[in-house]
Amino acid sequence: MRKLYSIFILLFCCNALPAQLLNPNFESWTSSSIDKIDTWTPQGKITKAPSAQLGSFAAKIETSLQNFTPTAGVLALTTAFTDGYPYTQKIDTIKVWVKYNIANADTGFFHIEQLNDTNLVRAGSYFITTGTATTWTEIAIPMEIVDTTFNPLSIFIYVSNTLDYDPQMASYLSIDNIRCYYKGILQTNLPNNSFETWTTDTKNDLTNWTSSNELFAQFGLDSINCEQSTIAQNGIYAVKLHTLDLFGQFIPGGIVSGANRLDAANDPSIFPTFSVNKRYASLSGYLKFTKKGTDQGEASIYLFKNGTLVGEGHYYQATSVTNYTSFEAKIVYDGSFTGVPDSATAIFITSRDPQNATGACLLWIDNIQLNVFALGVKTAPAFTETVYPNPFTNQVNIQIKSENATAIIFSMDGKQMFSQKMNLGNNIINTTTLPNAMYLLRVMDGETISTQKIMKH
Repeated sequence: MRKLYSIFILLFCCNALPAQLLNPNFESWTSSSIDKIDTWTPQGKITKAPSAQLGSFAAKIETSLQNFTPTAGVLALTTAFTDGYPYTQKIDTIKVWVKYNIANADTGFFHIEQLNDTNLVRAGSYFITTGTATTWTEIAIPMEIVDTTFNPLSIFIYVSNTLDYDPQMASYLSIDNIRCYYKGILQTNLPNNSFETWTTDTKNDLTNWTSSNELFAQFGLDSINCEQSTIAQNGIYAVKLHTLDLFGQFIPGGIVSGANRLDAANDPSIFPTFSVNKRYASLSGYLKFTKKGTDQGEASIYLFKNGTLVGEGHYYQATSVTNYTSFEAKIVYDGSFTGVPDSATAIFITSRDPQNATGACLLWIDNIQLNVFALGVKTAPAFTETVYPNPFTNQVNIQIKSENATAIIFSMDGKQMFSQKMNLGNNIINTTTLPNAMYLLRVMDGETISTQKIMKH
């Protein structure tokens, strides 16, 4: 079993499965707009609140439901979520206006540090326990001296509506107009201290698929390593995936079939995302790939029966391809499984080894489909064997014209009903156990494949 991103902790979500692979040409996208606060770093649910203590807006920090799990909201003034923001003024008190509802057994809190490189100069914390303040209330946070031998060079502020170990959905904390004081004198304002400056981002989300963008978004990170592309093999749009360099680590871009399926993104070999009713032989489509480092692009399909993995197919693109080229991931079924799977999951990703990605690869995917018969075998222009009678009753004769041939009879829903190696010349197949119906007869010899409809009546 393989996982898309081991750095993400994803929990199972149970969704009703859609029938068949949806939006396979990537033509359907949903546009959405979000307001993102400037300068400050959000994590979780941070919204622009129109009710402000100063100016027009405040920042509201809330618990959100992510993958059916309550998750804390966090707002930080930082350059990389662990480093301080440049600020050299001495501070002994920070004042901030707040409104809040902190649920029973929950606690909102502030934590502030002034730093000189890695040396802690001053620090302060403030906790808001269970209770409600529906009107703006000013609080003062004292900054205690830690080391007087250093002057501050940066400041780190961390604000959350909960202590995070058991966040409550009802808890929220709105903040506005943060000010710094030293010996009662107002110091230089922090950047965007009254939360007036926001940027509206518009993004396009791929309909009926879950992308790596959503993996990042649940942690409050704004990623676009899954994009809508107008460089399409068919139609207007394709999907473009690319590996991001995030804080020095390469994070691949990927999509998995099904909407809101973070569970399947974490491990597509466990969680089915759409229903099928045929015994498919392959997943095919078209791709372009820009290789960086040693990475390979991947297209994979997993097939399930009653929740158990019964077959899978993988295609790996090892070299750069500048123009769209066809690919095919041929499905190999468990040797003991001869039936029809009931569900599947498809996944595309810019790195075959996501935990050890080595470069900023680009992968375009378009026009994918599931095939009852594999496409990679040369197909004869016409059925080269003689089949009679057709329609038939209790037996059918097949005149084989090549050695090492195998005849397979499929039901029209893709279920294998019969398979047998054939002899050169005439072969008689006993069909007494087959119900009266239309079937597909497939004869293959390793070089060519011939398919013909046959009927029992």
